[in-house]
Order: sequence, then structure tokens, then C-alpha cells
Amino acid sequence: MSAPSKPRVDRIRVPNPFVEGRTCVYVLRTDPVTLIDTGIATDRAYTGLVDGLKEHGLAPADIRRVILTHKHIDHIGSAWKFQQDHGAEIFIHESETAAVEDVDPSGQRYAGIARQRLDEWQVPDEARPDTGDVAGPHWTIQSAQATPLVDGQRLPTAEGDIEVLHTPGHTMGSVCFRHNGVLFSGDHVLPDISPNVGGGDLKNRGLLAHYLKSLARIRDVTQNEQLVVMPGHGEPMESITDRCNELIQHHKDRLDEIVSILQKEDRLTTYEIATRLFGTMKEFHVILGGAEAYSHLELLMEQSRVREEGGKYSAD
Repeated sequence: MSAPSKPRVDRIRVPNPFVEGRTCVYVLRTDPVTLIDTGIATDRAYTGLVDGLKEHGLAPADIRRVILTHKHIDHIGSAWKFQQDHGAEIFIHESETAAVEDVDPSGQRYAGIARQRLDEWQVPDEARPDTGDVAGPHWTIQSAQATPLVDGQRLPTAEGDIEVLHTPGHTMGSVCFRHNGVLFSGDHVLPDISPNVGGGDLKNRGLLAHYLKSLARIRDVTQNEQLVVMPGHGEPMESITDRCNELIQHHKDRLDEIVSILQKEDRLTTYEIATRLFGTMKEFHVILGGAEAYSHLELLMEQSRVREEGGKYSAD
């Protein structure tokens, strides 16, 4: 039997207000026509996506399947539209189906968790973002039905299966998709920035340990393949091996940097450590910086390199 032919992959760069820049949405021109991620939950982004489909000779009704790399609003935002208007099936990792089925358009649930974390990190009142900054805008999104994905699952297409690779870390339900020489890496591996670890999944703990294991896994399972890597933001990459190694080393260096900080200044809060790492933080960046610092402190405590007492940390 001959090997399956490679389907055409179209990339649509959808407007996104966040620092990562435009979200890359991918269309697999196979049967069923499959959309990988959908952009952020705004009318402007959906219009941009529809215009992009039109440029490639497609209409929203042609999309029969939507598969999502993770639960963030700039990736799942318009999935519900394809289901509500055209009956497309939506897939997301089993741990994140609630992000599709029980949406939070006002961001209040996220804001509540963020306020709890700001308390834990001992962020002073004058540095805290206000509730509106934490919650974000009111998203244009409605609940929809999601089909759960699990690691190793294969979604059939006319040109071969799409393989699901669970890569927790950026969020606990982050996945990559491998299909006919292409790896769709979502936000797990990006070409130019290190994905925030902690801030994008405040309700879960231990994210950095998961992320480092996932980076090593995705590097090892793909290192002997000639893959084109198509990320959730930025330009395609010819290989993922070097980038995974760079990201692993980046986080190891940050772990060492925090230990060095605590050897010089004893009993610092998470917020104080974040300011030593990132300088003055404003608005939403207080959450991102605090979460990034805390995710590293968690792993350092697990490694017995740091101890905590009353929300303040010291080097062991």
C-alpha cells in the first residue's frame, strides 16, 4: 500500500491583541476539512478568519472538524461559531473540555483565581492590577459541545491520521498534533518567545515540572523525523530539537538565578522574587510575572533547593 499523500496546509494569521502577536490558524485540506485553533473570541478576529478562509477558496461551512491545541481564549475563541452555525465537531484535551462547554465570557472566574494567587504571592495593593484588568474584555463566545482528546489518540483523515501528543505545561491540557511530516505545536513550542508557564493555568500546580518533561518528550519523539513545525504564533520552524533544548536550558538558568537571588536576599515573597527577575511589572504582567516566578519556586522546593515559610522563600 502506498503512503498517504500530504494534504495541503493553509496558514491564516488572525488578529490578536496579546503580546504574542497574531494567532496562527491552520487548515488541513483533507476529508474532513480540519481547522487547528480558531483565534481569539472577538468579532474582528472571526472576520479575519473568515476572510482568510475565503482567500484560500473556503467558507466557514466547509470546516467539518475543529481541533484545539489548548484552552486559551486566543485559540478557542471562534470554535463555537463553526459548530453553532455549521455543525462542526470540536475536539480539545479531556482536561480542558470545560473551556468550551462552560465558557466565562466576562472573565470573572479567572479574575477570582487571580486574586487568590495575588494574595498568596503577597503582591502589595499599589502593584495589583484592578479587577477589570484581570478579567479582560467581555469575549464574544458561547458554550459548545466538545469531544475529549487523550494522549496517543488518532483522528482519521483521508490522508492519514492526526496523532495527539499531550504536552502539559503551558496549560495542563496543551497538546501538539502530528500529521504527515508536520507538527502543530500550539503554544508549547514557539520560535521567538518562551511561553508563560503558570499564568495561563492558575488553577493547576506543578506546571514547570510538567513543561520540562513535555519539552523533553516532544524533542525525543520527533528528533529522527524531518518535521515542519507550525506554531500557534510566529513563523514555521524546520526542526524542534534545538528550540526544545533552548527552552529547557532557559528554565534551568532561571531556576539557578532564583537560587542566586535568595542566597543574596533571604526570605523574599513570590512577588519580590518576580520583581528581581522582571523589574517593574504593571497590570496583567503582575500576574504573568508572579505566576512564572511561582512555577519555578514550586520546582525548586520539590528539588529541595528552596524552602518556604509564611509565603517567604529562602535558599537551602
